Amino acid sequence: MSATFEEGGLGNLAQSARTNQLKSARGILLGVGILTVLVNLGLVIFADRIVDAEIEKELKPVRAAGNVIDQEALKELREGAIRSLRFVDGIAVLLGVVFIVCGILVYTYPVPVTIVSLVLYLGSAAVFGVIDPSTLAKGWIVKIVIVIALFKAVQAALAFESERKRATTVAPLFPT
Repeated sequence: MSATFEEGGLGNLAQSARTNQLKSARGILLGVGILTVLVNLGLVIFADRIVDAEIEKELKPVRAAGNVIDQEALKELREGAIRSLRFVDGIAVLLGVVFIVCGILVYTYPVPVTIVSLVLYLGSAAVFGVIDPSTLAKGWIVKIVIVIALFKAVQAALAFESERKRATTVAPLFPT
């Protein structure tokens, strides 16, 4: 946090409340970023096991029916699925890193960082919803809370910047 915030140079009550909202936004961004990195890094690392488990689940009734499975086609399917899973989850890891960076920069560039974070969060939810529609329903209450918090952070950042500009603009003592 910069010296301006800690010294209370902008120190009115409303500005203090906006600073607290930026602190909340920072916590949310860091939390979302860290969780996104950890979960998706795990998915990248264990992609082969995840794909194998899904393939086995799908093949169980096929084997039970006595059908023959083309092992070469299965191998190609498995490799493609692992590659796709690692690619998508690798992008999600990068997105988590972006959220962490945004959390670090929220005090320096409050307006752009909060807007970019809100857009990225909504955009990533939409993209992952297109890839797998069930992700939209999973954790929807948490997603709504995060979106509301990020929206409030954007509002706080806009008001904060406005107040900061007003505080740094000082009227001359002797007008010319």
